[in-house]
Formats: sequence, structure tokens, C-alpha cells
Amino acid sequence: MSDPFSLSESEPEPASTPPSDALIAVGRILGAHGRDGEIRVRSTSDVPGRFEEGQVLILSKDGMIPEEETYRISISRTTVSKGNVELILALQGYHDRDLALKFAGYWLCVAQSEVPPAEEGEYFHYQLLGLKVRTQEGEELGTLAEILETGANDVYVVTGGEKELLVPAVGNVVCEIDIDAGLMVVDLPEGLR
Repeated sequence: MSDPFSLSESEPEPASTPPSDALIAVGRILGAHGRDGEIRVRSTSDVPGRFEEGQVLILSKDGMIPEEETYRISISRTTVSKGNVELILALQGYHDRDLALKFAGYWLCVAQSEVPPAEEGEYFHYQLLGLKVRTQEGEELGTLAEILETGANDVYVVTGGEKELLVPAVGNVVCEIDIDAGLMVVDLPEGLR
């Protein structure tokens, strides 16, 4: 991530069955690629080596509940489609285009327990999503519902208030993040409301 507040997660250790703790989504399956069961994936992780051959990932339909088995990457490469970088992955033992088509829309995940603690002042996206957002003056703005990666800095989408707000994830706007309290305090400049 390019902003000072959010990070990606860590590398998973191979596992034979899905861990029982919470999942962290690291990529979304976009669809099939070719005839041999390869899948196209949009990465939501910037961890080096996350999608290298031999890495083990957990498949989840909703990003929260694991499917029954894990999947080891046997082939990994990148491609550019419509200006976006995508991954092309083959999962060990799967060579069926129909199965790859069935996986479209599923999430590739790792167990939360495999994610090391973030450095002080840095947060993983999954820690920020769902935080209540309010101004320094105490005005409730809503809940952090989505994080947009824009290149320069992330943008927090806050919903549930009078209207949807787009809050830049920069130090002069985001004043405080308290994960334990479930709260983000912001100082919105003129024009952001």
C-alpha cells in the first residue's frame, strides 16, 4: 500500500487443511484463462512472493468462510489486461477450464493468524474496515466501508452518514486510529463533505 496507514499481509505457511481462524483476502478470481484450468486473479496484496509457485492459498466464496481444501500454486505469471495487471495462476492438480470458470468471483485468502503484527502507526486493510469514523469535534460520519487504492494514497469510503464520504488516507486528514475502540478520527478539509 502506498499510504502510511495501511499495509498488506504476510506470507502464508503451507497448510494441508484450512485454518479455523479468520481469513484475509489476498486476491479475487476474475475467471478462467485458456483451456488448461488456469485462473485470472486480481491481487489485493503487495507482499512479495505472495503468489509464487509453491505458495498455498485458501479458497473462499465470500472472503470469510473457507472452502474444504487449500490450493498450492503450480504456475504463476503476470499479464496486462485492459491496462490492469493481472495474475495468471495454475493450481496444483486442477487442469479443468470448467472448474476455473466455477471459481470466478471467489476470493483467495490466507489465515489471519499467519499475518504478523503491523508496525506501530501502520494498519492492515482488514483492521480498518468497519471502523466508526468521526470528526475531531465528535460528529459521527459513518463507517469505513471500503478502501480504494488510487496510487498516490488510499482513499477511505465512509458510508452510513448523511452521504458517502471519500476520505484521503493522509496524515493531515486522518488524526487518530484506535483499532481496539473501533474508531477513526478525521479532520476533514473544506470541500470533502
